[in-house]
Amino acid sequence: MLDGLAAARVFVTNLDRSATFYRDVLGLSAIFTSETAAMFETGQTKLIIELADPNDPEEATYVGRFCGLSFEVADMQSVYDSLRGRGVKFDGPPETQEWGGILAHLHDPDGNVLSLVANPPA
Repeated sequence: MLDGLAAARVFVTNLDRSATFYRDVLGLSAIFTSETAAMFETGQTKLIIELADPNDPEEATYVGRFCGLSFEVADMQSVYDSLRGRGVKFDGPPETQEWGGILAHLHDPDGNVLSLVANPPA
């Protein structure tokens, strides 16, 4: 019935600043950019950052929160160290989870929280 997850959206207050972060700091390839949104290639699912309307009280609540999006990485410590070196803010160092994977949570320029995950070996 469902063929897969096509895209995930993250709302931001400054599209240029956020597009620079996702492209230049996180290293995602931009597919397109408009005045109100930008789309990035992430592998299987596209990531869309979308400008929240500052005059819409509901949309203001979409910015600066935990997004529930996890980017898979092969070498957590290396990626964590590299992103910290680029000024990315993390909630704390990577932590091993009870299910065997490793998680770290980072913040984009609007305070949206994204996760890095290193899955346990198969």
